[in-house]
Amino acid sequence: MSADPVQLPAPHERATPFERLVRRHHQRLRRFASALLVDRGRVDDVLQEAYIKTYRSDPTFASEAHELAWLHRVVYRCCIDELRRAKRSRETPVADIVELGTVVADPLRRTIADEAWRDLSDRDRAVLLLVDVAGFDYGAAARILRVPRGTVASRLSFARDRLRRRMEDA
Repeated sequence: MSADPVQLPAPHERATPFERLVRRHHQRLRRFASALLVDRGRVDDVLQEAYIKTYRSDPTFASEAHELAWLHRVVYRCCIDELRRAKRSRETPVADIVELGTVVADPLRRTIADEAWRDLSDRDRAVLLLVDVAGFDYGAAARILRVPRGTVASRLSFARDRLRRRMEDA
């Protein structure tokens, strides 16, 4: 992946809580946004928008797990807003993201995985990323996506099955 153009504050002992929050989760959120967006060139703009929203809300967290789920929710909403604005065809390659939770190294399998990834809806890609890549449980993914837990389970089952069938058919 190319150099990260989002300017993070330099680490020092006087960093604000917000700066520490961003620094702690930035790379994970960047990977999440990159996998959801059609135009990877928009990742920085979307993250900047998410960080501004995060800063303005000034939340207090009971735990790091809650903080991470909340941040994913903000980034997810910003990505969905961007996708709606762009209304472009899906061209996000799975590349280094996942093949059911593992990196795809073989070029042919990567091409097949890219095609299968593009065939998934944005919401199915999001649930795969949250559960299989980011490691959230169904309940946390449901809160992030603001859908019932059962919807997460059914979308995840559908998306996994679709990817698996495409990979087996190839």
